[in-house]
Amino acid sequence: SLIIIKGAKDVPVPEILPKRAVMWVKPTVLPRSVASYPIGMKPILPEFLVDSTELNAVKSRLASYEHMQLPWMEEYLLAMGEGENRLHRKQWEFAVIAQALDRHGKLATGKTGLGFAVGLEPLATYFAKRGARVTVSDMPMQQGNQGDWAHTAQHSDNIDKAWRAGVMPLKEFRARANFRAIDMNNIPSDLMQGQYDFVWSCGSLEHVGRAQKSLEFIINSLRCLKPGGVAAHTTEFLLNDKVTHEDTYLNFFTEREIRDWVAVIESMGHTVLPLELAAGTTVDVDALAEHRQSNHMQLMDRNGKRHLIHTSISLIIIKGAKDVPVPEILPKRAVMWVKPTVLPRSVASYPIGMKPILPEFLVDPTELNDVKSRLASYEHMQLPWMEEYLLAMGDGQNRLHRKQWEFAVIAQALDRHGKLA
Repeated sequence: SLIIIKGAKDVPVPEILPKRAVMWVKPTVLPRSVASYPIGMKPILPEFLVDSTELNAVKSRLASYEHMQLPWMEEYLLAMGEGENRLHRKQWEFAVIAQALDRHGKLATGKTGLGFAVGLEPLATYFAKRGARVTVSDMPMQQGNQGDWAHTAQHSDNIDKAWRAGVMPLKEFRARANFRAIDMNNIPSDLMQGQYDFVWSCGSLEHVGRAQKSLEFIINSLRCLKPGGVAAHTTEFLLNDKVTHEDTYLNFFTEREIRDWVAVIESMGHTVLPLELAAGTTVDVDALAEHRQSNHMQLMDRNGKRHLIHTSISLIIIKGAKDVPVPEILPKRAVMWVKPTVLPRSVASYPIGMKPILPEFLVDPTELNDVKSRLASYEHMQLPWMEEYLLAMGDGQNRLHRKQWEFAVIAQALDRHGKLA
């Protein structure tokens, strides 16, 4: 219901709401480059335009300029041969993965790690420099060509390509590292025996498949870890929409999908470090075409008529004491359900593949007797005055039907404001 009190005079429709365009959020939370947005493009959602907290803490979080400017960021980047801090989100991914593993004591002599879709990134060399033995992997060469990685100088097919010059001698790197061609959707069973201290992937999840496929990869990567081992993954996060982005090659994940992953992973006995979805208050959205050359923390891409703004997110996971089967609440080819505590009673009757009610709406209404613009609810419908209005208008007894709710709340709003006289 929407209950509106007319103002003192008629004011023209504001220009900030152009015809056939989406409604912008308040100007105070618009990114600086909003003037260059195409008409109809959604800006970054305001709930993400906040500063992150506890910047030095290891968390699962969004990339931000504020986080990127911490002194230890450049220390890691220099140590891994990445040069100075360019305020680039790919450098952010490298540094937060290194920080998470370092803070958990995994980058030391005697530790072992497994990297997925490593390509030419500097992490494997840096981890070996710190004393760890690493298995470096990338997709089989045929798949690499199909995904266009080999043609963009991002694919690796031998251990020497994964070496970063200037970080450690090649001979020493070869002694501490080995290479395997691995399809992330089909991790070899001999690697999922719980023998590694850490696993990582940097900007690869978005190429595995939709949210279901990506979650399956994360779960399988955890099977490679010893209890207490650490998984550090980074991927793409959609900033200006809550609607799933469908693509066969490059996917951007929504807040809902990320939170569903966390719910499933934690239900299996693992720990996801606290999730902080704060992209900061300093944003500068760049076009995808120039992203390899430009320094940026957010990108704009197009999917048909949709303009998508996305950034990086890190997921840091601690392996539980034992492997627990994937819960039945996650059926194959179905969407990921939210935690059972917030599932509607009739969830068992939902068609396979149907999204359940969003958890933010599954809360009890407050101040039930007040006149408000509000959603229909059983709690509101059961108030005594509901049936009084229904009986008075000849609609019979309260059948807990939302159409009756609409009748009653309209009558109550007009009655309380003295208009039914």
